[in-house]
Amino acid sequence: MKASKKLIFGAAMFACASVLSAAADLQSVNDQAREDLDAALQRLSDARQAIREESVPLSRRINALKSEVRGLGSTLEREQRAQDTRTIGLEALEGRVAAIQDENDYVSGMMSQFMQELQTQMTAAEQQQFDERIDAVRESLESADVSKKDQYAAQIDLVKLGIQRLHDRFGGAVYAGQAVDEKGNVQTGSFVELGPVSVFASQTGEQGGIIETHQVAVPNATPLNPEFSKKVASLAQSKEGALPLDVTLGAALAIEGSKETVSEHVMKGGIWVWPIIFFAVMAALLAVYKLVEIYSIKQPSAMELGAIVRKIRDGRKDEALADAGNLPWEFGPMIQEAVKNSDQEKELVEEVMYERMLEAQPKVERFLSVIAVTAAVAPLLGLLGTVTGMINTFKMITLFGTGDASSLSGGISEALITTELGLVVAIPSLVAHAMLNRKAQSIMANMEKLSVVFVNGLPGRKEEAYAQ
Repeated sequence: MKASKKLIFGAAMFACASVLSAAADLQSVNDQAREDLDAALQRLSDARQAIREESVPLSRRINALKSEVRGLGSTLEREQRAQDTRTIGLEALEGRVAAIQDENDYVSGMMSQFMQELQTQMTAAEQQQFDERIDAVRESLESADVSKKDQYAAQIDLVKLGIQRLHDRFGGAVYAGQAVDEKGNVQTGSFVELGPVSVFASQTGEQGGIIETHQVAVPNATPLNPEFSKKVASLAQSKEGALPLDVTLGAALAIEGSKETVSEHVMKGGIWVWPIIFFAVMAALLAVYKLVEIYSIKQPSAMELGAIVRKIRDGRKDEALADAGNLPWEFGPMIQEAVKNSDQEKELVEEVMYERMLEAQPKVERFLSVIAVTAAVAPLLGLLGTVTGMINTFKMITLFGTGDASSLSGGISEALITTELGLVVAIPSLVAHAMLNRKAQSIMANMEKLSVVFVNGLPGRKEEAYAQ
């Protein structure tokens, strides 16, 4: 017990000693901290004093720098505005340059089109005169080594040429050149250009004529008459004189040149023209023959037939038979047979006369069927020729294309000639057949009428018995 108390007392004493020692250490630490704090405060005070001393020049420096910044900002804004102005001006200039370039391209295109139209509208004489000049302009436009400026200059020179050409043609111009005469020989001479009219005179003055077309390099000079050729030669030599002009600009000459005879027109139809011509000639000859034959038939009158009937009723049969034999054409044989059988039944007489009518009908109507067949066949042959011609035309299109419209139209027109000829043959044939057939029917109807009149005039069985 006493030992434990001693331990507790010892521990307490040790703890007190430790506390006292710790308190002494804490005091020393506190003192040291205070000293450090005072030193730090002193340094802080010194730093503040240094800051206060340095803040004034720094403030002045800052203000100066701010002023400098503001000045630099204003300079920057001015430079930016100037740069923007220069950028806008450059874009405007570029846009203007592009617009001018577009205008130049447009004008160049228009002048190129003018060159093409000018060459198309030039006469053969002008083409012979200015071909080299136009070719030089075209070569400069197609060459990559020629500058745009030189190309524009060449085109402008060509426009001047066009203006000069108009000026010359208004007042008349004479160009040296070559043309083909009526014999097909190339003649060297002079072209006289008077507005849209162009004439040519050879150097000798013997050949002269009007130029119909300028679609070829060496055109044809068509002479109108010797007097006209002399006037053209005189005008080409002296550049003065009177000359009749073609106001149709070649249309009259083209129409005159396109005229052809009937045989030339028909022969263009090809092989199928010949069958149509054969039917036409045959139908024409038969129509003329039948016209003469039918209209030359004399028909007896009712008075003549009545006289024969009266003689039969009076019992003068021989005289009636002689009178019947004098009747024209088939009427005589028909009435003779009727007189011979007049003592028979009327039905028998009618049969006899009808038999004679049947024998006469083929004579009246013969060859009419041939004319009718011609009227029906001719258009079909014409259509056949047209179809054949169109097939040949389409073959030519397959081989050579449709570039030449004049040749195609010529082929089509030739193909239609057979149809035209077929209709020309068919229409008169149809009219002739209708007229002749009507006349033939009229003759047959008159025969039937006379037969009825004759039979009705014969005495019957009762009358004969009463007479006896």
